[in-house]
Amino acid sequence: MPPIDPDDDPTHALDDFVRRMRQPAGAPPAPPDLADLDLRLQPDTPAAARRGGVLRSGQRWTADDVEDVPVVDLPRPPPPATDIPQVTLPPVDLQAEQLLAALQPEVDLPAVDAPPPPDADSLADTTRSARDFAASQWDLDDQAASEPVWQPDPAALQLRTASHPRLLPQWQPTAWVGAVRLVFDSATEFVQTASGPAVETYTAHRLLLLWPPQAGAGLPGRWPQQAQLLAVPAREVGVAALALLPADATLWLMPASEGVDWALGAELVLHHLPTLRPYQLQRLRDFIAAEREADFARLNDRYHQPVPGAAVMPRPVAGTR
Repeated sequence: MPPIDPDDDPTHALDDFVRRMRQPAGAPPAPPDLADLDLRLQPDTPAAARRGGVLRSGQRWTADDVEDVPVVDLPRPPPPATDIPQVTLPPVDLQAEQLLAALQPEVDLPAVDAPPPPDADSLADTTRSARDFAASQWDLDDQAASEPVWQPDPAALQLRTASHPRLLPQWQPTAWVGAVRLVFDSATEFVQTASGPAVETYTAHRLLLLWPPQAGAGLPGRWPQQAQLLAVPAREVGVAALALLPADATLWLMPASEGVDWALGAELVLHHLPTLRPYQLQRLRDFIAAEREADFARLNDRYHQPVPGAAVMPRPVAGTR
């Protein structure tokens, strides 16, 4: 029997196919990479940006370049006490406290020496001085009641010759009343000018005060109607004063002006005349200061308090009792 060809064996017809399809034996396959599994499952979620930045020098840094800071555990304070401390107050005797409050306070006054007994001689002298002063006041009142209303001295009026028909030698009810006072006399002094030192001469200046016609012949009121600083000779003061009055007004210049407030008149001129020169301003200030000092001296010399508690009165005239 002839041998059988292997290719003719139907049981081996697929051996070559199986042999070609069979994979050669090798290493087992690697496990799948699951590092980006979250990104593959959630593709819409952006990846977390790595922490880092740029220094002032331009160098970039990341969180991996920074060393980890150790965590320090600080001691924690104990929780506050919740229990309320017990306070014990001392006992108070209310009745004793009320008794002490009802008592009058004790005040220790310093010892005061008794005043010395009054001196009989000094008391008699004080009484006599008060009696004499009161008697002198009664005499002055009687004398004033018996004398006529004050009029200027006729002898003084004769010395004042009227150089103008509107200047009156004596007071009249329809005449204006004026008073004149020398503020400073003429003087020559050296002054410093832009071109160098120079000699300047100042004429005498007089303060003129004018009052409207008065109802009586006594002294006019304290506040004048007009005030002016005149730099004219004494004989021309009357004519200069008439230039300040109405055309038909007459003027009587008082011969004595002791009761006139000259400091007030100078203040009026000083504060309201803008054309005053520096030397006039300084002389007016000196005049005002001198008048204030003179008034203070007069009130010290002419008035006093006779006894403690009494009113201030004029001093008695020397030689009268």
